[in-house]
Amino acid sequence: MLRAITILSLLLMLFSCKWKTDEKPVVREKESPVISSLSESGLPCFKCHTYQKFSLDEAGKFSHAKHISFGTHCNQCHIIKPHKEAALNKDVCNRCHKLTNFTFAGAGMPVIFSHQNHAKKYSCSECHPKHFNMKKGASKITMNLMYKGNFCGSCHNSRKAFASTDCTKCHKMTAFKKELSYPSSGLNPAVFSHEFHTAMFECNNCHAAVFKFKKGGSGMKMDDIYQGKFCGSCHNGQIAFGSTECQKCHK
Repeated sequence: MLRAITILSLLLMLFSCKWKTDEKPVVREKESPVISSLSESGLPCFKCHTYQKFSLDEAGKFSHAKHISFGTHCNQCHIIKPHKEAALNKDVCNRCHKLTNFTFAGAGMPVIFSHQNHAKKYSCSECHPKHFNMKKGASKITMNLMYKGNFCGSCHNSRKAFASTDCTKCHKMTAFKKELSYPSSGLNPAVFSHEFHTAMFECNNCHAAVFKFKKGGSGMKMDDIYQGKFCGSCHNGQIAFGSTECQKCHK
């Protein structure tokens, strides 16, 4: 009897011991309210997947969190297929956002950009946020940067699309038909014809290496022109008549 009690006690001690194992306790990340709502969205994806990136709200980037907070359901914008990347139904965006034509009027000659036409040919991710922030006016677009392959120039490089130097494709050039008049002390104003010069030269021959894209922004002086700057870079008696032939410009 004593022997049986001893054996039973040893067995109880043996099974009550905590054996050391290599298993690590499972630590579950605390889910954001956005992720929690997605898991209850009815989509089978979120029965297993918890995409934390959907809870991010970064400036200049598309915010899933913001759209979900408005009560937008995933399959209102995406075409969902099991174990395949969710395709975007771009037509849905226009129900809230008027993404048809944008007018950029910061320059002397406004540009009308057709978002609608570009969206038919390209996916949103090809432009946003790699080249443009997802907020109108947030990307500081300049022609200088376009010439260097930034913004519109990333495609408009004469290979993928017409070159950014082909100004008439985007700008309404009606302003070019009007001559520019530069007042001068002691002489009649100097008259400059854009229309005449663009018949011979590309826009980037002068802008923005020689002249800024703003009337009066270059601060021209005759002394500078005599030294081969501004108009004097061509009007040197070799490429065009010399800048000392005053009557040619000062009518």
